[in-house]
Amino acid sequence: MADEKEKKTKAGEKPVEKMRSMHDEVVKDFLSENETAKSFFKEYLPEGIVKNLDFNTLQICKDTFINKKLAKYFSDILYRIDLDNTGIFIYLLIDHKSREEHFMGFQFLKYMLRIWELYLKQNKNAETLPVIIPIVIYHGPRQWEINTRFVSLFNAPDNMKEYVPDFNYNLYDISHVPDEEIKGAVLLRILFMTLKYIFTPELRHKLREEIFPLFLELKDKEKGTEYLEVLLRYLTGSARNLPEDELNETVTKLFEEGGDLMATIAEKWQAQAKKEGKWDVVKNSLKEGLSIKTIERITGFPAEEIHRFKEKLVHTN
Repeated sequence: MADEKEKKTKAGEKPVEKMRSMHDEVVKDFLSENETAKSFFKEYLPEGIVKNLDFNTLQICKDTFINKKLAKYFSDILYRIDLDNTGIFIYLLIDHKSREEHFMGFQFLKYMLRIWELYLKQNKNAETLPVIIPIVIYHGPRQWEINTRFVSLFNAPDNMKEYVPDFNYNLYDISHVPDEEIKGAVLLRILFMTLKYIFTPELRHKLREEIFPLFLELKDKEKGTEYLEVLLRYLTGSARNLPEDELNETVTKLFEEGGDLMATIAEKWQAQAKKEGKWDVVKNSLKEGLSIKTIERITGFPAEEIHRFKEKLVHTN
C-alpha cells in the first residue's frame, strides 16, 4: 500500500516523520508554557500529591529521552518540582499511536533509568534517587485497557513477586474523557480538545463551536497569536478528516467574527498558506525545466531562495 512505503514529502520528510514532528511541535509548544503545565498537574494529578507540590519551583529539565525510532510514536517532557521541600521529577509521555501500548510500563522504566542516570551524573555526591511521577497522555481511538502497574507485565507466582520491580503510571486517556471533564487553563483545554478530536469527523464542528472560540478568552493577545499559529500548522498537516479548503473556510469565518486579534492572525496565516502553495509551484516548475528567472517572475520569490530550494530537492531525492 502507498501509505506503507517510504515516500517523501515536498520538504524531504517521510510522511510518518512529518506527522510525528507536527504532534511533537504542538504538544511541546503548549505544555512547555509554564502556566499550562501547572494547570495540567493541578487538574489531573492526585489531590494528595498536588497539595504538597510547590508550583513556584516548576521547571523543564529536558525535552526528550526518546530515541529516533520511537520518536514517531511518542513525545515527552521532563519537569522538576519540589514536593515537601524535596526535588522530584514528573515525566510526561504523550502516546500518538492509534492503539494503546501494551508495554508502556517497560517504556517508562527505560526512560526513568535514563533520568536517574542523568541525575547521578549531575549530582556526584547524591546518596538517594529522586522520585519520578510517570504520566501518559493517550489520544488514540481505542480505549486504553492496559493495566498501568508495571508488575502486571510479569507472569510471576506470588512467591516470586518480591523480585519484580513495580511502579504505577498515571493515565489520561483523552479520547474517552467527556468534554466537560477537560478542565484547566485555556491553552490546556485548547490542546486537549484538539488532540481528542484530531482524527475524527467531529473535529470541524468542535473547532468552530468550542476550540477556536477559546482563544478569545486569552487576555494576552500576543500569546494568543503565537499559539493559534502553532495550532493552525498542526491542523493543516494532521487533520485527516478536515480538507484544507474547509479549514480555510472555518478559520476565515471565525476571524471575521473574532475582532482585531483574529484579523491579525488571519493575515499571517493566509500569507503563510499562500507562500507554502507557491513552493509547490516552484517544485513543479523545476521538474518541468523552467528557468529560475522564470520561476522568480511567477512566484515572486528571490532567485537565491529558489536556488536553495532546488539544492534541497536534489539532496533529498
